[in-house]
Amino acid sequence: MKLDKRYFIETYGCEMNKSDSIDITLSLEASGYRRAENNETADIVVLNTCSVREHAEERVLGRLGYYRALKERRGDVKIIFAGCMAQEKADDIVKSFPEIDIVVGTYHHQDIPDALQHLDETGGPVVRVDTEQYKFSTYRGLRKEGYRAWVNIIKGCSNYCSYCIVPYVRGPEKSKSSGEIVAEVEDLAARGVVEIVLLGQNVNAYGSDSADIGFIELLERLNDVPGIRWIRFLTSHPKDFGTEIVRRIAALDRVCSHFHLPLQSGSDRILSLMNRKYDSRHYRSIIDAVRTYLPESSITTDIIVGFPSETAEDFKMTLSIIREIEFDDAFTYRYSQRPGTRAVLIQEQVPGETAAERLDELISVQRVLSYKKNRAEIGKEVTALVEKPSRKDTNEMLCSTSKNKMVVVETKKPAGTFVAVRLTGISGNTLRGAELQGTQHRR
Repeated sequence: MKLDKRYFIETYGCEMNKSDSIDITLSLEASGYRRAENNETADIVVLNTCSVREHAEERVLGRLGYYRALKERRGDVKIIFAGCMAQEKADDIVKSFPEIDIVVGTYHHQDIPDALQHLDETGGPVVRVDTEQYKFSTYRGLRKEGYRAWVNIIKGCSNYCSYCIVPYVRGPEKSKSSGEIVAEVEDLAARGVVEIVLLGQNVNAYGSDSADIGFIELLERLNDVPGIRWIRFLTSHPKDFGTEIVRRIAALDRVCSHFHLPLQSGSDRILSLMNRKYDSRHYRSIIDAVRTYLPESSITTDIIVGFPSETAEDFKMTLSIIREIEFDDAFTYRYSQRPGTRAVLIQEQVPGETAAERLDELISVQRVLSYKKNRAEIGKEVTALVEKPSRKDTNEMLCSTSKNKMVVVETKKPAGTFVAVRLTGISGNTLRGAELQGTQHRR
């Protein structure tokens, strides 16, 4: 008998969570569920959660108040709590929120249809947070979103940065076989995908847990897949990145000219306390390599302020290296205590007010640098990938460049096609451009 049930998914957190939600979607649709327009019309609601920072958890917990009321109004709706927060706090969630029917952790996001069947048989709650066996997506070529696809190449993290909860909720690094990845990308290309994004908590560690090829060799193989025009990757760890990798990437015409390389702090003392396994000198060597072999690349980063024991001098070092490198953009955060991580044991916690002031100063400095970097793009001719209509003008399309910069262009070309553009100005944080005839270089 065909199901007439609808689902709705709310996703919190990083690109890995967004990728997991694609698998959740495909698993539900393979079982006969259809997408609901909103949570009020859904038969099941999935909250795919994040626990990397306290703020992310607070958002989810606040949202559960709404779903408690929804459950009171519609007792037949099934509430599913999934993802990193589910993995970390399953017992607490079940005790505190009896309206939740199913809790599935990071190893079981594809098993929700089976959990729903088990719920019907037992009455629940159903809890699946064991970490005995992880399986990569079984949906391969179906994991596309129009012209773009996320491709998980490695799961988990084995670095144990002292502030980070990820190794505890996603487990150790495990690489997907290179043969599977190449086959998946070939399948996606055959289905019209032109851009792939390789995903992992640390993509540069790919293959280090197996006898398979390494990350740069994987890039070289994927660069030869017919039909794929652009290849991106997230996220890189500086300890596994170096000059030789950058030199070899420079020879790959389909790998985009954008490097996201989390620095976290400009202070070597703080980097050591963070257990980042590199120092500022090594980080600078990577930047130097990028500027040498791929001088037109954009570089973005992550920065944490207010890490335990961070002094004014430590913060000054962070500002100094940011001004020196001139990142195109930075994702900036206040340190957030994560239970079970080593950083919570450091006694010299930075007062919240001090951390907030440092974050404000950091954002102000980076805002000036980002504007400067965007101004430097004006006048250049680039290739851009058409993404979607502009919100402000239906005659314009929002596009992305190889350097991962957004540009608004007046064009008739549909999403998923490439357009040659001359960059002409800036509107807020977005570039503006004019369409040119013909095509430009791929990068």
